[in-house]
Amino acid sequence: MSAHPTNRPPSGFTLIELLVASAVGGVILLAALAAFDLQRQFSRNTEQLLGAQSTANLALTMMQRDLENAGYRFHGGPSDAGGYTWAAVVRPYDNLGTNILVLKNDPAGATTITAAGAGTAGFLQQTDAFEVLSGSVANTPSRIGSQVQGVAGVGSIITVNISPDPFNPAEVTAAGTADGPIVMFWTPGRHCIGRVTSYTSLSSNVASVTVSTLDKDLANATTAWTPGCPLPAQRAEVMAIRRRYLVYQNASAAGQPSQFGLYVQTNNCDPFNYDAGTSCSATLGQPRMVSGGVDDMQIVWHVPAGMADGGTWDGWCQVSLSLPSCGFDQPGVSNSPLAASIYGAQIFLASEGSEPYTRGGEGKPQLGNRPAVNGDNIVRTVMQTMVEFRNEVTP
Repeated sequence: MSAHPTNRPPSGFTLIELLVASAVGGVILLAALAAFDLQRQFSRNTEQLLGAQSTANLALTMMQRDLENAGYRFHGGPSDAGGYTWAAVVRPYDNLGTNILVLKNDPAGATTITAAGAGTAGFLQQTDAFEVLSGSVANTPSRIGSQVQGVAGVGSIITVNISPDPFNPAEVTAAGTADGPIVMFWTPGRHCIGRVTSYTSLSSNVASVTVSTLDKDLANATTAWTPGCPLPAQRAEVMAIRRRYLVYQNASAAGQPSQFGLYVQTNNCDPFNYDAGTSCSATLGQPRMVSGGVDDMQIVWHVPAGMADGGTWDGWCQVSLSLPSCGFDQPGVSNSPLAASIYGAQIFLASEGSEPYTRGGEGKPQLGNRPAVNGDNIVRTVMQTMVEFRNEVTP
């Protein structure tokens, strides 16, 4: 009996089935690619935040060290008399852009920094800034051991004899200019500062200099020297280093948008290399970025107890809703007796990431003494440090 072949349809998929399968596969592939791209953006944002946090932590270390170096020896005290002869080596600026509308880079104000605009350079408004003045970078006996031998005269310009002679040749030449060397006269708890306007060598190790008082911008002033400083036996130290830390935005350029972050300004003195051919100018140079992505800095200052608000606060102050104000948001107060009495600080930085999608309700966090507010839904990392640079045990 012969077998008859059975008529069966050919095996395979229809065109419709292939189209449907291709569409489903394409959707799955696009979803996978989207998830991969989202994950890549998350990873990039995490790396950006971690990188910003790392550099910001280094910046916090720099600021802490500068505050310690500037303020440890030269702290003032509530018993000192006031006046422009106060040596405010830590100069705070709170809440920039409200009452302090400009930061001068040099005593004459030839170059300044104002609030940043759309694509233009300047400080970020409502942030804080500060300057530090530090002593000599030279470890020579004449610089380290200089003392006041005698003081003569009254008014804004007096004559001071100093031994041993601490001035290098470049500083001697600069003494006849408007940007001559700045000198600190100090003993623990009392200090005053001025600019050398003329120099005479009395002997191989004694210098006779005329010294002018300074105003809030470190320019020569007409305010008289306060009695009691300088005095014989006080230390005389050349103030070589000046730095300013601020949250700053540079200007946009062709093909490059503006960048903001924590910046530093310095004068012309190298803190690591003493140069006898250099006279340190008080003029600050262009801001240089220390840590990118930092969009806020808030500083709470520590002053002697009872001075923050007239006698009832424990000594911490800044402009805020919860702490009293020391008035450091006002022009000129950075050079006040209260500023000269600062002996500690809490510094808070906020660094933003670059989110791949919008997070609902992601407000700006509490930063120091600034309360949390509704933000732009960008996740931020907050860093802080604290420094106390005044020795409360010894006078």
